[in-house]
Amino acid sequence: MRVLLFSFLFLFSASISAQNLKGNWLLAYIKASPPEMVMGEDGAVLEYNEGGYDDEQSFIEPGLMLLSVLSNSKAESYYADVKEEWKVIQDGKQVRFESLEDTLYGGFNTEGMLVLKSTIDESPTDYFFAAFSPEAAAFDLVNSSWKTNGNSGFFENKTFEFRPKNELFIWENGKHEKREFYIHTLGDFMAIEFSSEILTAGFGIIYVEKHSGTKLSGISFLSLEEGALPVRSLVNFSNL
Repeated sequence: MRVLLFSFLFLFSASISAQNLKGNWLLAYIKASPPEMVMGEDGAVLEYNEGGYDDEQSFIEPGLMLLSVLSNSKAESYYADVKEEWKVIQDGKQVRFESLEDTLYGGFNTEGMLVLKSTIDESPTDYFFAAFSPEAAAFDLVNSSWKTNGNSGFFENKTFEFRPKNELFIWENGKHEKREFYIHTLGDFMAIEFSSEILTAGFGIIYVEKHSGTKLSGISFLSLEEGALPVRSLVNFSNL
């Protein structure tokens, strides 16, 4: 009886894990500790911190990648125009994604994010993925203006004017910040990269979730304070 009960609980736990993993995951942000330049007998060399993160040296920046878990054993990822296929291997609460070039491994954190490491990284690096449910296919933004209404301080009461040649005007209180933007195709979906001096990383990513003519919504992870983890923002745009 105990053996049957244990088997049932194990299968139930595994099915829940598989259910939570399947679907689309956006790369919210990356946390890494870069190598330090030190002087050796033969001159300056790069020294990697193998013991973990150095909070004073580590940096955090937005990510740009869509990971689509298609089944319990197969996944695909998209970075700009690069598509990569992965074999999914689950072992209890841990998961591995194996491709011809790389292996990603990790599990869920307490916030429900998928946190992965790469076997080809020489210094400590974590990739934080968040669940994502995109519906909008890629479309053209050039020569259009959108008023923002987000739950992040950065997006409140701003207008994004997408101009030709990747030129972006971010308007607020009658004044504009002249920046750049780029559209990235992620499989059937898209993300908007934009620059801004206000953001600690100098740029941000909006993963487009829905688009219906005059309305546009997406998800962004931004940080306005140096060293602070990016905060999830739900962004809503209205076409002007």
